[in-house]
Amino acid sequence: MNIRKWLGALMALGLIVPGLAQAQGQTVRVIITWAPGGTTDYVARLYAQRLSQVTGNSFVVENRTGGSGVVGWGAVAQARPDGHTILITDNSIVTVPPMLPAPGFDVRGQFEPVAELVEYPSVLTVPANFEARTMQDLLSIARTRPDAINYGSMGNGSTMHLYMEVLQDLTGTHMTHVPYRGAGPAYLDLVAGRIQSAMVAPPTMLSGMQGGQVRALALSTSRGRVAAFPGVPTMRELGFDFDFSFWYGMFAPRGLDPAVAQRLRDAVNQVNAMPDVQARFAEQGAAPMPGDQHALARRVDSELERWTRLIRDKDIRP
Repeated sequence: MNIRKWLGALMALGLIVPGLAQAQGQTVRVIITWAPGGTTDYVARLYAQRLSQVTGNSFVVENRTGGSGVVGWGAVAQARPDGHTILITDNSIVTVPPMLPAPGFDVRGQFEPVAELVEYPSVLTVPANFEARTMQDLLSIARTRPDAINYGSMGNGSTMHLYMEVLQDLTGTHMTHVPYRGAGPAYLDLVAGRIQSAMVAPPTMLSGMQGGQVRALALSTSRGRVAAFPGVPTMRELGFDFDFSFWYGMFAPRGLDPAVAQRLRDAVNQVNAMPDVQARFAEQGAAPMPGDQHALARRVDSELERWTRLIRDKDIRP
């Protein structure tokens, strides 16, 4: 029996698992779909660093931007399911594809849910020198001067975009959407005052808020007020039924060996249990998620249906 057949026989018996589980010292590409500087980039690099420590493999982040995330998601969908390519993404993976007539991939059919990672509140943010001091101020400006407020997002159909669309519906206001190639570039223009608002996750803006560059007007979370944002009210406190978070998950190309997926989940849970990781998340108002693939699959299914309806009702197009 030659070596290829011998290894194949061992794999068939479950004595060797292909891909990531086979040995240490391998390189795993971590694809993200947005530019550096945003929360997805932050989350991916944090997990890549700690997963490298836990597994002995090298997790390397690649920013594959373009097409509101489609370029990166498509690259993962077409990759070999051998454990050497994974995706860390925010929930834009369930908001952008329904907007596109032909995204080039099937979220349910071509991605293997591996693990939930972490969930952040969404924070309505303005430049520190902008005239709106409260959310009520911002809404008043939007109602009386409809063209005065431009808000940024990380792309058409992204969570940052659709959350602001929902907010405008709830409040009867109009603001102008300015899409970017990621939350990082949008945030830089927010700080510079070239846009007047954005709905972002804490890692993108927390240091800017603490440094006096931006102001948080309200946040959305089912957990009530967040210690990292003293004095910042929740949307529900202000009377708005607005409960939208930024969640992050790990996916792989469909067909990943279940044993490899389980090793990744186990490693994610080890990372989420690290005291310093938990402390860092707590400082940002985040909550680590349980790392369950079934919960992630259910979340994808329910939110795909929800956002598909909204996108069709509002006729949101790329």
